[in-house]
Amino acid sequence: MNKYEIILSVCDTHSISKTAASLNYTQSAISQAIKNFEKELGFSLFKRSKHGMDLMPNTEEIIESLKIICREKNKISQIASNLTSLDSGYIRIGTIQSISYHWLPDILKHFSNLYPNIRFEMTVDGFNPLKEKLQTGRLDCIFASRYSVPDLPFIPMGNDELMLVTPKSHPLAEKIAVSLSDVNNENFVLSSDGLDYETGYIFKQNNIKPKIQYRLNEDFATLKMVEKGFGITILPRLLLYNAPFDVCTRSFTEHYSRTLGVACPKDAPPTPATVKFLDYVKEWSRQLNQDGR
Repeated sequence: MNKYEIILSVCDTHSISKTAASLNYTQSAISQAIKNFEKELGFSLFKRSKHGMDLMPNTEEIIESLKIICREKNKISQIASNLTSLDSGYIRIGTIQSISYHWLPDILKHFSNLYPNIRFEMTVDGFNPLKEKLQTGRLDCIFASRYSVPDLPFIPMGNDELMLVTPKSHPLAEKIAVSLSDVNNENFVLSSDGLDYETGYIFKQNNIKPKIQYRLNEDFATLKMVEKGFGITILPRLLLYNAPFDVCTRSFTEHYSRTLGVACPKDAPPTPATVKFLDYVKEWSRQLNQDGR
């Protein structure tokens, strides 16, 4: 991990302690890396605020340059990796929460039995952060929905139905199936990716305008809010599978769904280890769809 990657991580987390924990460094090491880089620059790059570590004004171009440096460094590493042994490697995976719970443990377990010398680092986040990290070379592949990565190479794995989630006492819970129009004007708890992706698209296409009172950045926290009666929400079936919340889930009569899969950078060749992993993901997905899981 070089000093530029440490700086970029602090930009993402706004926290020395979070960066230290995620990179397995001490907080003093992270602080020293920042101080050394600021000494090279001749001015402070960060300031402390109530939100944590924030960039100083007019320093955005420096951060963009650091992203380019790290991206090019990773390209060199990938090219070098292509010339080395195919029996080992290091793969940095990004994934959304539902896939991290229900698909990846099985995939990683069986793949690691085949290739025990390939190591993994997994990042769980929302669509926007995952895509940005993939495009800046900090991840090798990401598990996401096709809608979230329209301009990237994408391997489809399966469909995931979008479901209405309500409190047990909500009037819509009495229906066997619901229509999207039932959501209009209802109190709505917005989940981690908001209206940027499939839910927002179907709302816009059908002129649906729920009353959005709460927006959360974590899907299970959203489910807890629904359980407590703060409103309804829309979440994918895969995330809801065995979720430990006392809520009601209903299919839409229109049957909306998203396509889940794995995306890769379009401007950098995958490492041999990543190629092997993607080939295994394809085979695992074929088996998943044959079994109807």
